[in-house]
Amino acid sequence: MEPQPQKRVAKACDACKLRKVKCNGQERCQQCSHLGLRCVYTVSAKQRVQYGKRGHLISEYKNKTANVVAAAPPILPASPSSVGYPSPYGQLAERDPLSPGVARIPYSQSFFLDLIPEYMEGVYPVQPVITENELRQYIQAMEFDQEIQSFMYAFAACTLNLTCYGDKRTEEVLQTIEILMNRSIETLRPPLANFRSSVMRAMQSMFIHNCLMSMQASDAAFHYMRDSISAIQLLRIDSADIMAPLPPHERSRRQRLYWQAYIHERFVAILDYRQAILPPLDNLPEDDPTIPLSVHEGFNQIIKLFRLLDSEFLKNWLGSQNQASSVTCAWVEAKSRELEGDEDLNSTALSMMQRADLVITREWLRTIVWRLAMSQALLSSRTSKECLSLLFPVRLSKSLRQQVASMSREDIEVHGSSIVQKLFEITDTIVDVLLHVPAATLEETALRIEDFLFILDFVLLFPALDPTRRSILLEKLERLQAQFPEVYSAGSSPNVPFDMQSPPSDPWYNVTQSKIGPDTYMDTAGVEDMPVLTSQQPPSQQVPDSRMLQRMAYNDISKRLSMANFATV
Repeated sequence: MEPQPQKRVAKACDACKLRKVKCNGQERCQQCSHLGLRCVYTVSAKQRVQYGKRGHLISEYKNKTANVVAAAPPILPASPSSVGYPSPYGQLAERDPLSPGVARIPYSQSFFLDLIPEYMEGVYPVQPVITENELRQYIQAMEFDQEIQSFMYAFAACTLNLTCYGDKRTEEVLQTIEILMNRSIETLRPPLANFRSSVMRAMQSMFIHNCLMSMQASDAAFHYMRDSISAIQLLRIDSADIMAPLPPHERSRRQRLYWQAYIHERFVAILDYRQAILPPLDNLPEDDPTIPLSVHEGFNQIIKLFRLLDSEFLKNWLGSQNQASSVTCAWVEAKSRELEGDEDLNSTALSMMQRADLVITREWLRTIVWRLAMSQALLSSRTSKECLSLLFPVRLSKSLRQQVASMSREDIEVHGSSIVQKLFEITDTIVDVLLHVPAATLEETALRIEDFLFILDFVLLFPALDPTRRSILLEKLERLQAQFPEVYSAGSSPNVPFDMQSPPSDPWYNVTQSKIGPDTYMDTAGVEDMPVLTSQQPPSQQVPDSRMLQRMAYNDISKRLSMANFATV
């Protein structure tokens, strides 16, 4: 028996007609049920209007159905209900009673509109792809377009993630970010047979990647970064023939999109030891008069820094010990020279936020180059070349301290978890050098430790620093404190009981001896031979010998370290 042909639907609903998709003609058709749209059938099917632009089409449809009773509420009602978590941002979430694990987010358009100023100030300068005008158009259309709606969830999550820091980064805000991000993932349509890539789709996955990185979900973050790269590769931004017909500002925007993915992938390659697949473009983004000059210049400077992480660099960083390395003294010197361009930071077009990103990224890359040199045993404490010196990281700590002291914490925190991870890598390298490479003098040791404690205090105060990295730094601080126990001797502290004085069998006695010099420890028989300061001596005779001065300096270091307690931060 031959199957009966499917009945032709006599009349399609207004939403299906406008979207030019197949309608099953039911009271609430399958398409509208799936997308949560109002399903309305007009009285006359003969009236057809030709719409030129998508925004005009949606506006007309909204006006036509404004007073019609809907068969089901839209996904984003105009005003949120009173059910859910109280929030300064509006309604956070409403749980679907039929699916308790899925959050339905009834945010109004005003919620997304209110995020645009924060996005333009804190997100767009470092991810200059989606413009303010586009966002406003998306907000108007999101009620009728699931793809736009899914993107807007990611936009909101990323904006809150990068602009809510310090006291504003409350548990409620963190919950909001996670709900929005999850909703974006849940509504992200898989690439079906008719899939067409877009800038919006690429940026949605990049926004999700950004949020997951802050949540320390590195595997999931890597997945969405690669998803973004796939969407970018489908746009063929590296093809001159494909890009040539586009308007100049659109070409520049897509080039910035490509470079943004390149930067993120190279950073993850260094941070998590992942392979990178996206090659660099031949040129920087074309000039674009439609974006602020500061955004254009700042973004180009970041591109120049990450362009140094070429395939050879990554091969050296990711290679195993069995692989031949191209890291030589000449290679290290060349990379270090490329990273020196501090004059780039003097541009008046750059904001403090952009300067902070450039300064810390540059010092982080210098640290990475130094660690590669160390892995090949190319370092020396006697070399005149700073990049090949064992002491380079502690010298870097001094310059970094001067740099961050001139910046506000907000200028740094706005860059999210990536900037904190760079600061961690720098700080961790500095403390390793302090632990294993002794300074020539106690005065130099004291200066090193002061610079390190400043940087450590600065880094530990970042809420985005994860517990694992925090514990690593605190554990190394304890090891550093143990290397500088307070020194007691009968001569320097005659009132200290003999059983509390440092005996030669003390495990840190040899460390102390190497820093202060011989004859620090004395038994009680030598007390009368040691020059001791007393109030009965005339002022002219109250001059301690060099060993006592060294002990005093050493104990000052010990006390400074013992007072550094960040366990409750």
